[in-house]
Amino acid sequence: MEYPETTEQALVIAGQAMEHMVAHGIAPNPRNFTIWYGYSSDHYPDLRRHMEKVMSSKTTFSEDVNSEIFERFFTSAQETEGVANAGVKLETTLEQMLKLFTAANKGTERYNRTLEDFSDQVATTDPKALEAMVGTMVAETKRMMRVNDQLADELSQSSKEVHKLREDLDKVRHEALTDGLTGIANRKVFDNQIREQTRIATEDGTPLSLLMIDIDFFKKFNDSFGHQMGDQVLRLVAKTIQEGVRGQDITARYGGEEFSVILPETRVREAITVAETIRRHVASKRVTNRRTSQDMGTVTLSIGVSQFEPGEGISNFIQRADEALYMAKGEGRNRVVSHVEVELKRLAGQ
Repeated sequence: MEYPETTEQALVIAGQAMEHMVAHGIAPNPRNFTIWYGYSSDHYPDLRRHMEKVMSSKTTFSEDVNSEIFERFFTSAQETEGVANAGVKLETTLEQMLKLFTAANKGTERYNRTLEDFSDQVATTDPKALEAMVGTMVAETKRMMRVNDQLADELSQSSKEVHKLREDLDKVRHEALTDGLTGIANRKVFDNQIREQTRIATEDGTPLSLLMIDIDFFKKFNDSFGHQMGDQVLRLVAKTIQEGVRGQDITARYGGEEFSVILPETRVREAITVAETIRRHVASKRVTNRRTSQDMGTVTLSIGVSQFEPGEGISNFIQRADEALYMAKGEGRNRVVSHVEVELKRLAGQ
């Protein structure tokens, strides 16, 4: 969790967090405080959205509920376990390598002492005794060579183990940031990137836009054709969205049948073009049951678009895209609506 606030700002947020916990009868322990501090700040829009849903459903914030929220937004059990296991293996490997170096050092010290003794005795030793000493030195040299060969083999094996551990850690990190079903970035990535990209847009004065995307009638599709077909649709949509954006854009599964695309250096008009391209491409594809070859028809998307306004909160930025998305659904679905249209409609209503 990141804490970019000044001391004064942090005190205000902390006060708000405590007020929320008191209002809901929640024990102000470190775990719960972390949750409500995150909720009270403007840096965790996905957490805020989830918490508001919990509150609107009048669910009690029991210990189980609090634990689930903390695990969902502030930890990753899979990532934690994977890193811990890799850490134990790495520690064991390093201990083994330390023992190897210690043993090698002792062997080297012994060999050096033997050489010193040999050097001291050479000048005062008769030829017959010298021959025996040379034999001792040859034996000691061979022993040292065997120790070095063994050390090289064991160090080579340790190097392979360290390389494997690095691969394991990379894999854990990738899995922690990837949606398991669709293979695109997960909400954790979205949450981190939306903070980073709004910071860049504010500091550099560059445009930034956001797409919030929802699959139309997805629940009905799931109920009609089953969850396996629903999963196939989610993968199809994710793949099509990914194909319709640039390398610098960030596509993520926001939750359920909802996706998001962060578009750096993009104005709202350009973002609408991107959204329309994605919408048309998805609508042009037919969903087929791969097992039975049954044609399931097509799926469509509703997309809301907003452009970041310097100085606004992240949650407001997302909310404006959400409002545009809801307007797209309310006007018949399978369409793109921008926050500009929402504002115009609001003004017309006034």
